[in-house]
Amino acid sequence: METKYAGFQKTVASAYLLSIFAALPLYMRDGFYMLADAKYLFFRSVSMIFLLLWLSGAALSGVCRWRRGHFPGEVRRGRTWDGHSGTDGFAICFALFSVLSYVFSAYKDTAFTGFSGWYMGLLTQLFLVGGYFLVSRWHEREKMVSGIVWISVTAVCLLGVLNRMGYDPLGTYEGMDWWEWNRRNLISTVGNINWYCGYLVVAVPLLLYCFWAGEGWKRIPAGAVAFVGTAAIFLQGSASGIVGLGAMYAVLLFASLKELRLLLRFLETVLLLPLFCFLAWLIRMDLILPYDIEEIVERIFTPFWGIPLWLLAVGAVALRMIYVRTGKDCLKDGRALRAVSLLGAVLVLGAVLVLAGCQISDEIWRFFGGFSFLRLDSAWGSGRGAVWTAAWKGFWRSGFTSCLYGVGPDCFARYFYEQESLALQAPILWEEGSIYANAHNEWLNMLVNQGILGAAAYLGFFLSAFARFWKRREGNPRMTAGMMAVAAYGANQFFSFGQVVATPLIFLVIAVCEKECRRIDREKERLHG
Repeated sequence: METKYAGFQKTVASAYLLSIFAALPLYMRDGFYMLADAKYLFFRSVSMIFLLLWLSGAALSGVCRWRRGHFPGEVRRGRTWDGHSGTDGFAICFALFSVLSYVFSAYKDTAFTGFSGWYMGLLTQLFLVGGYFLVSRWHEREKMVSGIVWISVTAVCLLGVLNRMGYDPLGTYEGMDWWEWNRRNLISTVGNINWYCGYLVVAVPLLLYCFWAGEGWKRIPAGAVAFVGTAAIFLQGSASGIVGLGAMYAVLLFASLKELRLLLRFLETVLLLPLFCFLAWLIRMDLILPYDIEEIVERIFTPFWGIPLWLLAVGAVALRMIYVRTGKDCLKDGRALRAVSLLGAVLVLGAVLVLAGCQISDEIWRFFGGFSFLRLDSAWGSGRGAVWTAAWKGFWRSGFTSCLYGVGPDCFARYFYEQESLALQAPILWEEGSIYANAHNEWLNMLVNQGILGAAAYLGFFLSAFARFWKRREGNPRMTAGMMAVAAYGANQFFSFGQVVATPLIFLVIAVCEKECRRIDREKERLHG
């Protein structure tokens, strides 16, 4: 009986993972037409089916255990309580505060399913948490599942690159001229470039990790696919993707500083960046890009990328020769990791001081080039400066209850355009009169929608997951992939928003890594009695 139940658990978790991680990004009902609605309905249907299976199976298991008088806690030491981690606790609190936000919302018709076209309401929030617990409890490692996910991610990334190069294998651009907004801002099978960027910052870390950690001949296809994923981030059209790329590489660098062998792997992974940019310049790649980044990308693709490409290649070869000849690993003592950590802290502090200086002094701003992104005014970040300011001020004017519980899941537009009379229109319009459906900053948007309690639980979920993975990375290198995805998603979402493609994926990445953490903790429990 127990063997059959374990098989049932594995099948349900694997099928759910494949449905959300592999099938959802590829799913298109009628091309780009009403694609957000199609994605949401797919996500909702799949989540409902599998969560019902999970709850039914868990209830049946609970009854059987009750009849036998057996309720074992899996782990009772460290940072867990009766089989639940801190990350689990934050997930439960987030679900609870989402419900309370809905209860206190004045826009319950919107709060339940979410704003039209976005669908990040209460139902989606509960499905996210339910999917996390399903996978973190029932998932078992399976090569076939990993392989199918890898193929799906490769297809979505490759299709995006081909679309930018002017190719349309699926015929989704049929009837569109190259100068139209839709042709330049809808991409791959995900659609909107911001949605696609959100997908990439969760999926590409997994590709880079496979190249970094792979062994033998498997590194060849892993490297090729990681190269395509890197190209997709450069070409997708949203600058926040570059920030996400920097975050995932920063985590990978810190994970690589414990062994010279891993540092060599890191240099090989970094080589993908200048290699793509140099090749794009060399073959004079003719691209179809959003108008607002066309000039920026043209500046990026220059022959100067040959310099870091050559330096990285020579450095990697030199380090490998030294390592092979001497057999010494100068990184084992941990000094390099501490030095880079200190340097990173200094650079972050320096960046903060420069940014602050540019706000208060025109001379400092001009000294650093006078770039528009250094001035946080209303036009900053394609109008994000204005909407962030309005969101922050409107939040504090919303009243005590709304500050605590929010105005309701995905009710940003309802509150600000009805109560605050927000006089802002999106700078790049789908159609006349387009509005901001969210704050274009997920953390600020969560604060407005679900209040201080919901935002704290949501942020705590990600921070606790990252910390949990970091502490267990020595025992399981796969934790590095989870940390890369969490860091990249967190960085990207500072300029973007949650949606029903990327957000379910990051919850599942955390769930899979949480399952690995639980396995590690169980093994430690057995060893220590």
